[in-house]
Amino acid sequence: MPEIDNKLIPMMQDFGIDATDNQQIYDWIRDNNHPDTDQHFGMGLPWLMLDFPEWPHKEMLAEAKALDEQGLIPDYNSGNNIGWSAVALYGLSSDSTLPPEEYGYSSYKEAREAGALHWTEIADQCPITTKFFKEQFSYKRYNRIRFMKLAPGGIIRWHNDVPDNEDPTFDLGVVNIALNNPEHCFFNMGLWGNVPCKDGTMWLFGNNHYHMVKNNSNETRYHMIASGTPDETVWADITANSWRRQWWGEFVDWDSANEKYVRID
Repeated sequence: MPEIDNKLIPMMQDFGIDATDNQQIYDWIRDNNHPDTDQHFGMGLPWLMLDFPEWPHKEMLAEAKALDEQGLIPDYNSGNNIGWSAVALYGLSSDSTLPPEEYGYSSYKEAREAGALHWTEIADQCPITTKFFKEQFSYKRYNRIRFMKLAPGGIIRWHNDVPDNEDPTFDLGVVNIALNNPEHCFFNMGLWGNVPCKDGTMWLFGNNHYHMVKNNSNETRYHMIASGTPDETVWADITANSWRRQWWGEFVDWDSANEKYVRID
């Protein structure tokens, strides 16, 4: 374990992970699988901010606002929540924003085999967003893609997304995307703290963990959530490189000239 500025910094190899193997890092972080399960647990992170290549979040935000102005983002999962709305870009239909089990299918697999999952009727109204997910996001197939709106003063109360009678897997199974994130709008993960989201950021998210959101601003918040099957030839590199730059709050590298680990600022 190297010492940097009088502080011990655990490295990936201290956890039995090959720091040069992007696929191994990806499996450990996103899928919560460790190559040596007899000696180590999975990672179980609540989130990982992503260094995703440049993407048109401002144009996508404009499309989300246009949908909202037309009244096309209806209330979602209201219950005790306040000001939470959603619409599906990909799924069973634009207003079918819950998992397929809520609409008579046993799973995404069954819905997919029945030909029920598709780009919904709003896709033509947000062509930039649709093109992004079709051509740039690098997923082999999707389960759901949703716009998620939270009005000023809105609250998404404490919950997790573990189905009834199932144990949490603590994988980073979905991608959350902040088209905007107003100041004083907080995405809280309890003892983990607040996700450091801001306009134009995205992160792998472990929705098995309890979380809540409060919009204390006077501006509407627009996020998106995408789930499905990523192309690992692309996403392993994105995930591993993002993780290296965030490891324990330090980006460290080996200085061969001085034979020691150093922090990269």
